[in-house]
Amino acid sequence: MLSWFKKKKPETNQPQQEEKDESDFVEDDTQVVTNEDKELEEKGFDPIAQVQEQDKENEGIADPDKLDYVGYHDIPGDEMLQLVLSLKNFPNDEEIRHIEGYEKGGRICADKKVVSKARSVGKEMVKQIGKKILSGSLNLTKVSFPIRVMIPKTALETAVHGTSIFPLYITKATMTPDFLERFKLVITATLSSFFWTNTFLKPLNPILGETLQASYNDGTQVYCEQIMHHPPVSYFLVYGPNKKYKYYGYYLVEGRAGLNSVTIINKGKRSIEFNDGQKIDFDFPNELYSGTFFGQLRQESINKITFQDKANGLQCIIDIGKVKKKTSDYFQADITCKGQKVSTVFGTYIGFINFDNVRYWDYRYVVPFKIKMDKQPLESDHKNRSDLQSLKIGDIPMAQKNKELLENLQRNDRKLREQYEKQKKSKK
Repeated sequence: MLSWFKKKKPETNQPQQEEKDESDFVEDDTQVVTNEDKELEEKGFDPIAQVQEQDKENEGIADPDKLDYVGYHDIPGDEMLQLVLSLKNFPNDEEIRHIEGYEKGGRICADKKVVSKARSVGKEMVKQIGKKILSGSLNLTKVSFPIRVMIPKTALETAVHGTSIFPLYITKATMTPDFLERFKLVITATLSSFFWTNTFLKPLNPILGETLQASYNDGTQVYCEQIMHHPPVSYFLVYGPNKKYKYYGYYLVEGRAGLNSVTIINKGKRSIEFNDGQKIDFDFPNELYSGTFFGQLRQESINKITFQDKANGLQCIIDIGKVKKKTSDYFQADITCKGQKVSTVFGTYIGFINFDNVRYWDYRYVVPFKIKMDKQPLESDHKNRSDLQSLKIGDIPMAQKNKELLENLQRNDRKLREQYEKQKKSKK
């Protein structure tokens, strides 16, 4: 930990602090403070001084109409099936990266309004909480952010957004009996989703018991529920068309801020099971946002993501950003079968994915599919949240008021559960 952020032991006459759960701390080998942050600390960098007062408190960070999956496929199920059947490898003509790719790696935030709003609110949070928030030791999921820096979607919706390419690649995987080919298609669907799902916009934190029900036009069914408040855990379950595959798992997310960065750590796990019994387990990379107060605001997926099919002996460990003489969004890794190399994956999550020089994904040719929220969901559905509804129509003061109301209700519920547990233990 940086020296000027070290905690002082509370005096004996100070009130006892709330007991911390495991999500307040991270393992020593998890990246939470970048080398750039350390250099800035040594130079006496003051993040507050870098941000101009430009924030409008009653203005949201993004236009809600632009958040509704603009440009995504919204076509009938039979047309989606035809796209799957016609899916072939793409021309392996060049190592293409998106125009918003940063020169050192990752993707820049090209929206100046988002940058200005996020930095202004960041400055406000540092003033309120203190510089401890920038030490890398404070779990940001326990910090209440102003709603004006959020979008009218909860983290449940952003969690299942990663399935928007599944109707193409995972449905294609159900059509082949080749375990290795399926393995490649699952890797492709996962890594290519970063291009659309990695965002600079913060969703609302889900309320305990909050649910989501959605579908795609091909019959894919999507379910999600917030099953734990602290640490925040979101479970999801997806059934492909005719239940030919099942995708399930959970998100367990933490956020840590450095002097000029934010690291999102996802300790969740997930699996895909096909009808014939093949099961592929995999996890999540971390996300690094650099330039949070000055310089170029950019996002990178970092660290390892592991794919494993234990029954068939298949494994692929992808350590993103470790390709020599390439930007940090590149990756290269071997697929092994019982310890023997059988294929190599190479590419960048903002451009293309090749297996043995055969191109499986190219952002110029592949378009994700629009997810449809159920029109008659449960009462606990995320769309029924009063703060989300107010935020969507641009009523920031009412959205903030409703957000605080929901947070207070959730805190009170937690106290009641804790009291019940104490009473139950005392009776034993």
